[in-house]
Amino acid sequence: MSFRKILFSVCILLSNTLYQQEIQPRLDLSAQQAWEYFGNKSTIKPQIIKVQGSQYYNEEFELSDLKYFGRKMESIGYMRYDAYNDVIEMADTPDMQRSEILLLKNSDVIATINDQEYVFLLYDEKDIKNKKGYMIRLYSGNNYSLYQKKAKIFKEAEKTKAGITESKPPRYASETDFYIQKRDQKPELIKISKKSLINFFENQSEIKKFIKENKLKVGKIESIISVIEFADKIYNL
Repeated sequence: MSFRKILFSVCILLSNTLYQQEIQPRLDLSAQQAWEYFGNKSTIKPQIIKVQGSQYYNEEFELSDLKYFGRKMESIGYMRYDAYNDVIEMADTPDMQRSEILLLKNSDVIATINDQEYVFLLYDEKDIKNKKGYMIRLYSGNNYSLYQKKAKIFKEAEKTKAGITESKPPRYASETDFYIQKRDQKPELIKISKKSLINFFENQSEIKKFIKENKLKVGKIESIISVIEFADKIYNL
């Protein structure tokens, strides 16, 4: 069965299930559209110039899972994350070079690609308020969640001082940020430093002691997760 037929069948199944649960009146327009399809045809135009590097962190399409309104559907198809355009591409087979089908951008449609869970969220990015985009969920607790935002930034070619030749070609540069979400609030950008991490939480003395006793290096993702797990446990104590 082709990938599109699988999507159509799953959508019909979910439509009937959700209707039976009588939640249809509470769904917004984007959620109702998700009943009909998970993929939209891409309007993104491919680059026509040679650019150093890639807009992907992983160019391979991976067999992926999809969670829709909390319901997991295994092996839904092949996907990869385009970190430059902030979209998830969908494919019938893993050997495709390019796909024009993009996963529907909706907070209730969560893709797991190569064991990484991509969540579509509303957040504040530095000087940009209320931006929407994909983040990788690294930890999810009762009170705090940790997200990683991986992006590819296009850099124009750099000229030599004489301005005749290029000292650096046009290229994609990698950029990674971390966000902590407190309960249902918007994820908040966090600077990866011991001071910033401690200051984020209310129980600062306990957090500081935990980091010291466990000799954690907050530059490592594992250490950040350990701190947030601890903060989750002592929340409101």
